Order: sequence, then structure tokens, then C-alpha cells
Amino acid sequence: MKRLSNAVFVSSLVGVVALAACGGSSGEEAAEGAVAEMVEVPPSPEAVAAANALTSRLAETEITLVPTQRGLAPVGYTQPEARREQDFIVTTIRIRNQAANAIAGLQVDEFWFDTDGNTVTGDSVRFREPVMPGEVIDVELRVPRNSAMDRSNYEFSHQNGDIEANLVDELPDPIVEEEEGEEGEEAEEEAGA
Repeated sequence: MKRLSNAVFVSSLVGVVALAACGGSSGEEAAEGAVAEMVEVPPSPEAVAAANALTSRLAETEITLVPTQRGLAPVGYTQPEARREQDFIVTTIRIRNQAANAIAGLQVDEFWFDTDGNTVTGDSVRFREPVMPGEVIDVELRVPRNSAMDRSNYEFSHQNGDIEANLVDELPDPIVEEEEGEEGEEAEEEAGA
């Protein structure tokens, strides 16, 4: 019985100390005070200068900013096809962005293991430009041949989170944009003919 009364005394003492520490106000009064104290803080001059510099640089180019996927991003990919080219094993994978937004910093890692499960070699490819929604890309991974290579594994990731990779039977060919120089040359040839 004495232990129970000691426990009640200690918990009461903790409650009194907590009430005194927060100034003795009730929860509603504390919430109202917190809302009254919330004031919009203007951005720092450094942040404003950086934003203005970025805006002026983007205005001079044809670059546009796009919203990127945060967290889990779904992609579809075809079965990787490995082939031998001289002293390398070249693996090709076709990937389609199935997310609602662009995927920034898409990365594909390939790991080769021996029969005991030890890592032998691997390769990694990271895309600098965002992969737009619905866009199809081809990934080529190159690893040096090694007689100990037995099996491989692939991992997908992106700058803002993880990838949910879904194996699909087939994907359309990627759309290749022509360079401006090539278009200009073709136009000149047609005009000269």
C-alpha cells in the first residue's frame, strides 16, 4: 500500500512541476499564445539573391522547371537482356516512368555475384535529366567479364526516394529527339535541291 501511495505522490508532483514549467496556463491558453506568436518571417537576403540569380539564368535559356516525384515512384521495365561484347557483358533494360511527375536522378545499379553469393563486379547508370511521365528510356550497363560471374541483380532508385519496379512484357521504343544541327542541315539540303 505504501508503494502505491508513493507512486501517486510522485505522479502528482510531476504534474505540478509540469504545470509550473509551462507557466501555469491551460492547454487552450497555450495554443492561443502559440498562434499569436506565429509571424510570417520574410526570406533572408541570401535566399532572395539566390532565387533572383536562378530566375535570371533560366530566363536566358530554354530550360523549364518540372515537378518531380517525391517518395515512391513506379516504373515499368522489360526483362534485362545481357550479351557478350569482347571483354564485357552489356546489359540493356528499357524503362518507362509510370509516375504522375518526372523522376529526378533515376539510377540503375547492376551487381554480379559468384556461386557463393559474393559480389564480383557491377555498374551504375544515373540520368542527369529528369525522366518525364510516360517517357521510355533505354539503359545500358557494362561490366568487365569475369569467370566467377554467376548471376546478377538490379536495383532502381531516384534522387527523392525509392522506386517501385514492375516487370512488363514489352515497352515501346524510346522517342529520340533530333539535334538542332541535324535539322538545320536537312532543311538546307531540301532548300538547295
